[in-house]
Amino acid sequence: CSDTIRIGSLSQLKYLSLGGNMLTNVPGNRELSILTSFTRCRMLEELYLSQNLLNGILPASVGNLTATLSKLDLFSNQIEGTIPLALANLTKLISLKLSSYKIK
Repeated sequence: CSDTIRIGSLSQLKYLSLGGNMLTNVPGNRELSILTSFTRCRMLEELYLSQNLLNGILPASVGNLTATLSKLDLFSNQIEGTIPLALANLTKLISLKLSSYKIK
């Protein structure tokens, strides 16, 4: 069982900061699968994954993150591509940090 799956099972988790930990993607996966692992954290309000080694594209599943999410911090990674329309599903989101990206 990977660490991200264990974290995803923490249904009462409200705040998670994993910035600056050299986190990477699953080898060979172009999408940021780490985000999908948090979709079961239904109480999550703040998620900080900045300054890691995450690369690839934001998956459409980012829109399946909890409706309680107010802050999503992904700056200073190596993310590229377009911002998924599904991000609009995060209706409580007040802070989104995506700086230092190759976003189209």
